[in-house]
Amino acid sequence: MKTENFNNFDKSRIINGKIIHSVYLWLNNPENKNDVNQFEKAIKTLVKNTQFAKKIHLGRPANTKKRDIIENTYHYCLIFTFDSYEDEKKYQNEDAHKKFISIAKKLWKKVLVFDSFFEPI
Repeated sequence: MKTENFNNFDKSRIINGKIIHSVYLWLNNPENKNDVNQFEKAIKTLVKNTQFAKKIHLGRPANTKKRDIIENTYHYCLIFTFDSYEDEKKYQNEDAHKKFISIAKKLWKKVLVFDSFFEPI
């Protein structure tokens, strides 16, 4: 049941984009400076060259208070927003994304992706 739509909500607080693509990555050897440098170069190249992401966030786990519900064992977080499913699909097939995977996949041991679609609840 929709109890509130965003008509009366401060729209400047809403994240731009219909699709939020959140990627969490765990490296095989996070202590290995060569691996870290290689991974960071690859992911920064992806961020720089993707043609379809509207907004971008690249970060590491925040040093917030430790709680049972906090997952902070990942090494990198990448969030892209897309205007449409079509843009997200184009991103999946673009050269920048494919090149990132081909370079970086040997450097990670785990990747989790959470995609969400914006619709007023």
